[in-house]
Amino acid sequence: MKVAESESQVRTWQRDADTLLSLLDCVVPEREAVFASSEFFTGKRFYELCLGNEVRTAEELEKKLGPHYRDELVAKNKQQGISFARQLREQGHKIVLTPVVFDMGLFNHGQDWSGDEYMRFWNLVIAKKCHAVYLGEAWEVSDSCVFHYIAGLKNGKKLLDHAGNFLLLEAARKMVLSATRRLEDYGFDVPNLLLALTVLKDFSSLG
Repeated sequence: MKVAESESQVRTWQRDADTLLSLLDCVVPEREAVFASSEFFTGKRFYELCLGNEVRTAEELEKKLGPHYRDELVAKNKQQGISFARQLREQGHKIVLTPVVFDMGLFNHGQDWSGDEYMRFWNLVIAKKCHAVYLGEAWEVSDSCVFHYIAGLKNGKKLLDHAGNFLLLEAARKMVLSATRRLEDYGFDVPNLLLALTVLKDFSSLG
């Protein structure tokens, strides 16, 4: 007979997030890090791979290339993210947080978070631990990068591109708008970028 888990044994996203933030407290003082945002599941490499294989969705791409294409895509994006973080460290930033290398499944007994839970966690990290968010090249076509920009915007962080230029709200909004229209012209469905545009428009109206 299987014994039901007690409430204290049941893991929750909030408990996991609190534990990880507590761990970060040991090594990262409040608002002393910079956040290196780069593409992960979506982004320039993903869209170019779709176009090269004449498909428009991740599901179609998997049917054409096989289930391992995703691992290869993520591996290349991780290396790009690591390289981006290294560049920021070489520029003198002492603490650079790199989200692409973090795998919740390794910490949580193989039980990974959903994409939304990852995003919520990194939003907390940006709010509590970072004073600036740096966006990698072609950030405007990556769902995660665009939402990292929004997280930084909401929490009053410095927002910069890969070259260290400030990404002011109106310029950033126009970049995301242009990227969204371009992807739609190619036949891609981009609901997350459209949602981000609504959020950015709301911020613009407040300014």
